[in-house]
Amino acid sequence: MTKEKILALLQTLGEKFENPKIQRRFKEYNKSLQFIFPDLDTKMFMKIGDAELLEVAEGEIESELQVTMDSSVFIAIIEKTESPMAAYSAGKLKTKGEVPDLLKLQKLLL
Repeated sequence: MTKEKILALLQTLGEKFENPKIQRRFKEYNKSLQFIFPDLDTKMFMKIGDAELLEVAEGEIESELQVTMDSSVFIAIIEKTESPMAAYSAGKLKTKGEVPDLLKLQKLLL
């Protein structure tokens, strides 16, 4: 898996904000999410502002939520071949942040 492919997949999550259900869930939600992919030795981030994907880029930022996983786990979650909860329970996905933020992220990924 390449960094470019992961970055492109993160950017496609912006399309989910066109869904009215997602828009309601993320209304007035202004957070930054840091993704760490140890297998690619890279960090990427996503900034969400009031039900809109504001920015996705490679790099490290101050964030309210941090998710660490290998790129293959991320792909499996996006392709719906593995659930985020199963990955978390198996230790393939590690998180730092508040539970409500983690639950919102799960809705965005599914």
